[in-house]
Amino acid sequence: MDDGDTFRVPPVPLASGRLLPDPDGRTVVAVELVVTTADGGTVRIGLHDRHGAWWAPPDG
Repeated sequence: MDDGDTFRVPPVPLASGRLLPDPDGRTVVAVELVVTTADGGTVRIGLHDRHGAWWAPPDG
């Protein structure tokens, strides 16, 4: 049950593509969402590469 306060990442791609902008052009191999809390803590959420975009992990 959703309590309304749980941070949820939407089921849409958060980024797309695999190359950084020119002239850099390096291949992206990982994307993470970093969440910082009021007490200074951080949570890193690794995104998944599917269908040419970076998606939030499935609910587990």
